[in-house]
Amino acid sequence: MVKALIVDDHPLFREALAFILSQVEGGSTSAQAESLEQATAALRQDTSFDLVLLDLGLPGANGLNGVLTVRNMIPTTPIVVVSAVEDRDVIHRAAQIGVSGYIVKTSGTEMIRTALTSILMGNAHFPTSLDQGGGTSAGGEGSDISQLTPRQLTVLSLLGEAKSNKQIAYELNISQETVKIHISAILRKLGVSSRAQAVKLAYKMR
Repeated sequence: MVKALIVDDHPLFREALAFILSQVEGGSTSAQAESLEQATAALRQDTSFDLVLLDLGLPGANGLNGVLTVRNMIPTTPIVVVSAVEDRDVIHRAAQIGVSGYIVKTSGTEMIRTALTSILMGNAHFPTSLDQGGGTSAGGEGSDISQLTPRQLTVLSLLGEAKSNKQIAYELNISQETVKIHISAILRKLGVSSRAQAVKLAYKMR
């Protein structure tokens, strides 16, 4: 079960995103906020979200400054910008400050669902016109630990301590389903087929 925070000042769009998230594998539970102030208040109470969806046009957000504010509060949690802004420079800057994806609000429901599913698996997603690899990008295949997100590196480290999925979920305050998603992404990115191989390869790359 994915736990998401949806931050948008349009209630109908928040509900639409919540519905799309409910259709991802394993389902989801969503908290909602309509301003940056509400979002930061929610994060002060709970930082265990698996995903944050954030609009750039929030009251009090000042564009990408709002993303940076949220990023500083939850440095390892994937943040996805969902915005009507299609400016190439804005999308590039969002990518540079470390968001996991940028979804344009005019995208279709199925495309948004596919993008969110991919992001939850540890991939990045940016508009196809962006020179970030285009479309949904997994960063390429091969044994390169630099492809892993900060959260995936943490999960890999805990795997190296022989922690079970249940123990990892407890330590990171996430669901076991989310742990499985992270592990699947780690195996795919490192080009291995087992947890033991992933840990062994990670040690070799240190």
